Amino acid sequence: MTQQPEAAHELFVGLITANYDHLRRYIFTLLPNEEDTKDVLQEVCISISRRFADYDRSRPFLPWACRFAYLKVLKFHEQQRPRRMVKLPTEVLELLALAREEEEPVLAERLAALNACLDKLGERDRRLIQARYVDRAPTEQIAAMLSQTRRTLFRNLERVRRLLFECINRSVVLERHA
Repeated sequence: MTQQPEAAHELFVGLITANYDHLRRYIFTLLPNEEDTKDVLQEVCISISRRFADYDRSRPFLPWACRFAYLKVLKFHEQQRPRRMVKLPTEVLELLALAREEEEPVLAERLAALNACLDKLGERDRRLIQARYVDRAPTEQIAAMLSQTRRTLFRNLERVRRLLFECINRSVVLERHA
């Protein structure tokens, strides 16, 4: 039974939207340059849309999509070889990809805990994390925004990262024992 084009399109958009951040993190694991990751992710989405009719809806979408991502990363490395001094061997990329796939459930659990822990932070600490990791503002700009010295800013970042790390670990342990 063939799906109507509108229904297939809606399913595709829904699956891509739900898994977009997972795919981006997966690619970033294999290609730790943000601009390269964005470029490859765009190509992955295009490839998936072209081959979406081949997707077996009885199977999980993310592993299927990650396979496209893996192949696009390999192609990217091959195309970039002349311009890059360091090229990871295909075997290393394969090991990284497998390790990332195996860790996905743990990473998803920790990400959910991170989101809950961020909600527990005070307003000033949330602004600090937002500026540093979401907005990627320069250190000087963040220090000025928060009226802090660079030294104080880095101490506060370390303190908040430690609080988040401990909160995430507690949340994961509590979740597993619940």
